[in-house]
Amino acid sequence: MRHYLDHAATSWPKAPSVLTAVDHYLRECGAAAGRGTYRTALDAEKWIHQTRVALAERIGCGSPLDIAFCSNGTQALNAAIFGLALRAYETQSPCHVLTTATEHNSVLRPLALAQQRGWLTWDSIPCDETGIVSLEDAEQAVTPETRWIVVNHVSNVTGAIQPIKAWRELADRHGINLMVDGAQSVGMMPWEIPASRIDILAAPCHKGLGSILGCAFLAVTPKVQQELAPLWIGGTGSSSDAITGEFGWLETVESGNRNLPAIVSLRASLQNEQMEVLEHWEPWVERILDAIRASHRLRLIGPDTSSLSARLPVISIAPHVEEASPGKCQEWALMLESMLGIECRAGFHCAGKIHEHLGTIASGGTLRFSLGHTTSEADIDAACEGIRLLNEGF
Repeated sequence: MRHYLDHAATSWPKAPSVLTAVDHYLRECGAAAGRGTYRTALDAEKWIHQTRVALAERIGCGSPLDIAFCSNGTQALNAAIFGLALRAYETQSPCHVLTTATEHNSVLRPLALAQQRGWLTWDSIPCDETGIVSLEDAEQAVTPETRWIVVNHVSNVTGAIQPIKAWRELADRHGINLMVDGAQSVGMMPWEIPASRIDILAAPCHKGLGSILGCAFLAVTPKVQQELAPLWIGGTGSSSDAITGEFGWLETVESGNRNLPAIVSLRASLQNEQMEVLEHWEPWVERILDAIRASHRLRLIGPDTSSLSARLPVISIAPHVEEASPGKCQEWALMLESMLGIECRAGFHCAGKIHEHLGTIASGGTLRFSLGHTTSEADIDAACEGIRLLNEGF
C-alpha cells in the first residue's frame, strides 16, 4: 500500500473535482485565454477571472487584479525579488533586504544572485533549534538602507510558524515593506492578517491549495506593483501593435500563455470543502511526536508540540549527533518505502541555511513526514510504525 507523506512537496492525491475540471478543459475547451473573441477563448478568460476572485477571497487580497499567476513558487519569488532589486538598481536607490535562515532557496539564491550583480545587499537572521527566528534579533539588524523584510511563513523543514502579524508590526515601525513566502502555509492554516496587509505574498497552488502542478500566485499591493521592474515581456493579448511602452504589472508577469489546466484545477480545488478540514491534524501530529519521543535513536527537529498555532504538520527527524553520518536520512527514506510503502523526503529540502542552526548537516539533512488534506489514519499508522522500526535499527 502506498502511504504518501510528502505534501510539503506537492499534495496528492488530487480531488476528483480537480481532475474532472482539468479533463473538461482539455477535452471541451483547450483554448488560450485572451487570444481571441470566440466562445471557448472567452470561457478560458472567464475561468481565470473566477479563479482570481476565489483566491482573492481565500487569502484576503484587496482586489483580484492584485494577483498574478505564475508557473511555480520559484518563478513567483524570482519575479518579486529580482523585480524590486532591478528597480532599486535602475534608480540607484540603496536596497538592503533582511531575511531569515529558515528560507527556501527560492528566496536565498535570488537574493545572493542579486547581490552578486550589485543590485542589493542582504542579511539573514539566525533561527533557534526549532526553526523560530527572534524578532528582537531582526529588529536589531535593521539598517537605514533596509527596504524589505522577506519571511518564510512556515518552514518546510521544521513546520515552525513565524508570527506574520508581529513581522508586519516590525516592518511598520521602520517603514519597511514585507514579503512573505507562503509555500507551506497558504491553504493549510487560517491567516493571521489578510494578504492586503502583506506587500508581497507568493505561494505555489499545488500544495495546500490542491491544484495540479504548474500554478502559483504572486499577490502584490497596488503601491508595490509600481516598485517592481518588469523582467520579461511578450505576448499579452492586448496592444499587440506596440513593442515598446509602459506595460502593466499584471500583464508583464503573466506574459505568454497561462497554464489553463492548472488554473482551472485551482478553481475547482477552491470550491472543494475537503480542503477546509484541519481538525484531525493535531491528534495525528501528536501521535507521530509520541512515537519520536519514545525512541532513543531519533531526535525531533522542530517544535515539540502538536498545536497548530505553533507548527504545521511538517515533521522532521534526524539521528542524534553522535550517530550522524552522511546519507543516513536517505537510507532511512529508502528503507521506509521498501518495507512499508511510505513516501517521504530525505535531505536538505532546498533550504540552504537552516541546517547549520538545526545541527543536521552531518546527517545529510533530515527525514521529513508532511501531512496534507488527503492524509489518512492508515498513513499515520504507517509513519508511527516506521519510526518504531527506525528506532530499532532496521
